[in-house]
Amino acid sequence: MNSVWPLVTLGSVCSRMTVGHVGPMVGEYLDAGIPFLRSQNIKPFRIDVEGVKFISDEFNRRLKKSALSPGDVVVVRTGYPGTAAVIPHELPVANCADLVVITPGTRIDAFFLSALFNSTWGLSAVSGRLVGSAQQHFNVAAARSLQVHLPPLPTQRKIAAVLSAYHDLIENNNRRTKILEDIAQRIYREWFVEFRYPGYENVPLVDSTLGSVPAAWTVQSFADLGEYVNGYAFKPTDWGESGRPIVKIRELKTGVTSETPRYAANLPGKFDVRDGDLLFSWSADLDAYLWTGGPAWLNQHLFRVDPRPGIQRSWLYHSLRERMPEFRARAQGTTMRHIKRAALTQVTVVKPVPAAMDKFATVVEPIDALVLSLVAATRALREARDLLLPRLISGDIDLDDLHIEVPEVAA
Repeated sequence: MNSVWPLVTLGSVCSRMTVGHVGPMVGEYLDAGIPFLRSQNIKPFRIDVEGVKFISDEFNRRLKKSALSPGDVVVVRTGYPGTAAVIPHELPVANCADLVVITPGTRIDAFFLSALFNSTWGLSAVSGRLVGSAQQHFNVAAARSLQVHLPPLPTQRKIAAVLSAYHDLIENNNRRTKILEDIAQRIYREWFVEFRYPGYENVPLVDSTLGSVPAAWTVQSFADLGEYVNGYAFKPTDWGESGRPIVKIRELKTGVTSETPRYAANLPGKFDVRDGDLLFSWSADLDAYLWTGGPAWLNQHLFRVDPRPGIQRSWLYHSLRERMPEFRARAQGTTMRHIKRAALTQVTVVKPVPAAMDKFATVVEPIDALVLSLVAATRALREARDLLLPRLISGDIDLDDLHIEVPEVAA
């Protein structure tokens, strides 16, 4: 980092450093109430409220030490230690478990502080200060003693403004993606679950094993609708830094990153993955995806689903998503749940006549294509941000002479 900037400990520039609640939560979670953040809710630069837990006002008052306010920085202690985010204004009241909680002082900007932790330097610094034997974790003492070169507050806020611009674009893309995914799935449900598809008024319903369905529509297993190709059983010794990336469960979420292993040799074509391919994670994650990460190799624990003749890929993708709760209910295992191939025969779906399926593809494929382009754009923004981040916080990029509009508090 820039040696001209003064070297300080985080404890000297932050007004509060504490740890989230560590203790039993049996009987404390509610369906609604005060949001209660855990490690899985903390992503780099953002709070993920999907699956967030809630606690009562009374329990929140008892946990006053770990109460959160907008502008606080929360840092993951275990799992992905060092991952940090700023509590947004959309969470005026919240609490947390097993997180390092930091309230910045007047000399350090909250978003700049979260950028320090999320940078390569910060993650490395945290990794070198983990404690514990059974499960290593990042503690408050280590956070308090962490030494950083601290730029002037105006420079911090310029750095925060640049990174916030990336953050806002990424979040906007995420919101648009979620809306479009919901629209496509709602169309599927309207047509193929509620049976309110174009022209449904003139088609009688008949009995089936899945209840009343339109005449001439059939009930079929997912095994009848596609070929499910399992990935190649790569060994860790196969992994390298050149060649095609290997699509594992993690890449379904993050896309191809600098941490994605690669394989340079050739494999049979059945292990190919191309943009637009339908992938089914039958282990751990248990979900369906459309791939958008370019040419790659398919790893075991994933199926590439090739639709059979007459089956539209978009219809099969949304059918799998709709029936995924049934697949998950059949999953086995405790440490890593998985779906056996037999479930593909056991789980069934109502297959429409070709005209309805083709019409659905005409309507929904443009939506799916827009989702894929937004996902690709979001990954590109993340990559650009992550390349820029270490250079900004180290002072390698001088922002002093750049005119950057910054808010009073960049967070």
